[in-house]
Amino acid sequence: MEQTITKDILRRELHTGDRSVAEMLYTRYSGMLFSYILQFVPDEKEAATLLVDIFSRLTPKLQNGFDSHLSVYCWLQVESRKIILEHLHETTKEGGQTRTYYFSLLEDAPPEHQWVFRELFLNGRKKEELAACSGKDLAYISKILRECLVMIRKNLG
Repeated sequence: MEQTITKDILRRELHTGDRSVAEMLYTRYSGMLFSYILQFVPDEKEAATLLVDIFSRLTPKLQNGFDSHLSVYCWLQVESRKIILEHLHETTKEGGQTRTYYFSLLEDAPPEHQWVFRELFLNGRKKEELAACSGKDLAYISKILRECLVMIRKNLG
């Protein structure tokens, strides 16, 4: 029977060391994050390596995740997105990395596309929230997101 992992459980476990909490998170969320990584990095071996890198880089930041207003999985996903995009940028752009790498793959996209991408992928907002604040419906926000992902893939190729 699968135990629900809540922030309270994780906070209690954090005192035993980051490693045990990281193992709990890995056991619970690695499959979902791996599937997510594959959307950007279709090579399974590279995606698996990136998954391990994500968990090793996020382990020291676990307290930030528990203090976040986001759920544990949403926090992991937001932080993972940053690492995935950084990885893709480093792989495709040799040298000269700047702080704008998150948006460099969408520099030719319309402002609305950039806004949707930034809010969803970097700020951890939900599609429903964006739909409500923009006056657009959920299907429209989802369409914009798909278009952003297509642009990113195209710019990586």
